[in-house]
Amino acid sequence: MKLFDHEKDSVLKITNLVLLVWLISAITLFHIAVVDVVMPNHIISYVEYESLYCAPEHDVESIKYNCKEQYEREKLFQEEHVTRRQKSIFISLGNIIIVSFGMYLLNKNKK
Repeated sequence: MKLFDHEKDSVLKITNLVLLVWLISAITLFHIAVVDVVMPNHIISYVEYESLYCAPEHDVESIKYNCKEQYEREKLFQEEHVTRRQKSIFISLGNIIIVSFGMYLLNKNKK
């Protein structure tokens, strides 16, 4: 299968170029998503979070309550991030399959 053969029309060459760039970007996004799911960011404990991000000021009880809320939101965000990355794995995999099949059909040898 030759994508940029001299015998092909220029429109077909441009179409092949666009599909090839699309395929490469889909593979790249798939790889990034797989790495993010396999090796997720470390979720720190509340004690670590409190010591890093919550500075005591005037009202200690209010700070602890707000800090706990912020920690719970951050933890939920991290869990949702993994879920979004899992979805993007399936979307990227679908892109790879569809574009590859389209390139194959467009460029298969006609008998």
